[in-house]
Amino acid sequence: MVFSSQIFLFVFLPLCIFGAYLVRPDFRKYFLILASLAFFAWTGKRPLALFVIFALVNYGMGLLQGRLRDNEGLGKKIANWLAIVSNVAFLLAFRYLPFFTNILASITGAELPKIELPVLLGVSFFVFSAISYQYDIYYNKIAPQKNIADFLLYISFFPKLLQGPITRAGEFSAQLANNKLNLDNLSRGVYRFTMGLAKKVIIADQLGAMVDQIFANPANANGVSIAWLGAFGYAMQIFFDFSGYTDMAIGLGQMLGFDLPENFNLPYLSLNISDFWRRWHITLSSWFRDYVFYPLEFKRRKQKVFRTESNTLIVFFLTGFWHGAGWQFIVWGIWHGVFSSLEAFLRAKKVKTKAPKIVRYLVTMLIVLVGWVLFRSPGIKYGLQYLGVMFGLVKPIETGLTLGWHLNGKVAFTLLLAVLACIPWKQWMPNLFEKLADSKLNDPIRLVAFLILLGFSIMMVMSSTYNSFIYFKF
Repeated sequence: MVFSSQIFLFVFLPLCIFGAYLVRPDFRKYFLILASLAFFAWTGKRPLALFVIFALVNYGMGLLQGRLRDNEGLGKKIANWLAIVSNVAFLLAFRYLPFFTNILASITGAELPKIELPVLLGVSFFVFSAISYQYDIYYNKIAPQKNIADFLLYISFFPKLLQGPITRAGEFSAQLANNKLNLDNLSRGVYRFTMGLAKKVIIADQLGAMVDQIFANPANANGVSIAWLGAFGYAMQIFFDFSGYTDMAIGLGQMLGFDLPENFNLPYLSLNISDFWRRWHITLSSWFRDYVFYPLEFKRRKQKVFRTESNTLIVFFLTGFWHGAGWQFIVWGIWHGVFSSLEAFLRAKKVKTKAPKIVRYLVTMLIVLVGWVLFRSPGIKYGLQYLGVMFGLVKPIETGLTLGWHLNGKVAFTLLLAVLACIPWKQWMPNLFEKLADSKLNDPIRLVAFLILLGFSIMMVMSSTYNSFIYFKF
């Protein structure tokens, strides 16, 4: 069920909010569990059954680790490895089995039987939540959750279930223990949800139709200007699509009394790739930092040469692989990893660039843009050829399509709106916003603007056929 779909906005969401506010506080978590499982059941009965089994197994493994947490012997390590490896195996089976099967078939030349497993939407997100839960128990950062209802709500909470943000068990449990619903949280949540909905349907969906048209053509069937338009359009589409979903998820959490972690912080203002990943998909970056990078740094602490750089490259290889079962995602991850490793090397050598900020910014955005082309392409060959057209290394074939055919007035306006929405106006013009905040007209203007935005977004939902979130497939 998509947050921006009519069934969610006009049926599921109202029923869920009214139900959460009407049930007794001590029954609220049970209601939210049922609502979350109903939300996931929209994908099918078999996926729901597998998800419930997955949750129960992780609940049991958490209890097992809890019993052994004071034991420093081999049993504690075996229990932890069993928990981590079983979760990784679950992710590999339901996310990457066809990828590995194709590789094995190409190596052996044998025709291997196809194993059809159900599609589990959001599997990469809820598996990572489970792994962090098991890891934190092992290192005594949290106690295992003995209340099965509390654990089920943590793993299944529908606002974060399918696309994050990836939430740590300790943070969620603390909020669950003090969960309160009030009109202030409800109003904040409605506002945040509406901002996310507007990002999705007004900007991302409108650009998505244009981007899909360009990338549906053969890579060399687009002229240079069209190829650049497609790359830039996709960069804006994926940001407003994913950050829009995150805003909607955070808003839903606020409506229900939970503060989910932020996931974006103006990533297109970054001055280097390391900074970009501190601003883009923050909960994923911090997950890899805490559960992969830091452990690698500790285990390889005796290695003095290129330790941090090689660990950074490993993390970005895994980041790319996490995003999809395709070589284009792996190359995209390595592409970012190379530049992040280079920056780590230069920091270690205390080398400081003297390039002006505008140069560093343009270089960073060019690296990001090249990466997005690889990410969006159906395969490596297509992506490299597309980039060849962009940089004049591949001569495009004549198709008769001009830039103006794709860049009509609607697309141009949407791109302008996207660029303006990436600018932190409040930070750049603090005096103006302070004057507006002190003005008596501030609240009426904000209310009218909010209602116009909400109304326009609903109109777009009612008329749009382009609805899928990009990160649903991850």
